[in-house]
Amino acid sequence: MGYDYYGILGLNKNCQDLDIKKAYRTLAVEHYQEGRRDEFILTSEAYDVLSEPCRRALYDQYGEEGLKKGVPTNDGFILPYVYHGDPEKTLKDFFGTSNPYADLVEKRYSPEELFTFPLGQGIREKEPPLERTLALSLEEIFHGATKKMKIIRNVFEDDTEETTKPEEKILTITIKRGLPAGTRFEFPEVGDQGHTIIPADVIFVTEDKPHPIYHRENLDLMTERNISLEQALVGFTLPIITLDQRLLQIPITQVVSPDYKKLVEGEGMPDWNEPSRRGNMIISFKIEFPKYIPKSSKALIIKALKKPLIEKDKKTQFQQPVFHKRTKADR
Repeated sequence: MGYDYYGILGLNKNCQDLDIKKAYRTLAVEHYQEGRRDEFILTSEAYDVLSEPCRRALYDQYGEEGLKKGVPTNDGFILPYVYHGDPEKTLKDFFGTSNPYADLVEKRYSPEELFTFPLGQGIREKEPPLERTLALSLEEIFHGATKKMKIIRNVFEDDTEETTKPEEKILTITIKRGLPAGTRFEFPEVGDQGHTIIPADVIFVTEDKPHPIYHRENLDLMTERNISLEQALVGFTLPIITLDQRLLQIPITQVVSPDYKKLVEGEGMPDWNEPSRRGNMIISFKIEFPKYIPKSSKALIIKALKKPLIEKDKKTQFQQPVFHKRTKADR
């Protein structure tokens, strides 16, 4: 089970924003004073989630797991929440200083380097990048495509930068023909906006969707076909549909052994650096043996597979020796 952020702050789900602030103020000061680091972190994370309306709504609906994994929608997804892990930073954001007992009046007229008035912005840290998988079909990679990815992020409502609101943003990704799996598309600083943070980069990493016929290895398209023992022995013509919907009739004339592969040149994936160049299609075979063969058929198979006898040349045939009776002259 995930964290119960309401329970950590001693609140219920019907609590108001003011209740959240009061609970955090009390618990944060208590844990800070007594050096309870783990409780301090959990309290700060709970406040960070529940004090922001969009995060709170997502947590209420999907729980901690949904909040931290991101929520998919029909045409995009809501970026996952990641707590920065620095409770002192949350404390500074709340009190305006890491020391909740500091003289705030003095801080106003003699501000530390952390703050730059009048916007209240200070030394900001960049949020860690958010990576998402972009699954592409082999057809999209073969032909090239344009993908529109919608994200939902928090942005400042106006120039005062006092409050944030959810906003949809469309990110456009151009898929070149033959694009390798694992290609990264980076969109700098399009994550959530905040007073003390630099928005995170959003990164999409491509991967190949499973295909019912093919998979690719570099530029080559690999596929496997089931054939009968008869086809493996006597040959056949294999019909196959390419990724661009052409019908190929591929003659298989050799005896197909278990390790035999048919190479069809130039029918693989395009090279994304040189689209006119293409890899090959490589077909392997799985031979289906019959479960039963009648005795009469076995005799025919034996006869068909038996090696023919080579007719001997009459001149080289072995001849029986001729024995002569010895005479006195031979002696």
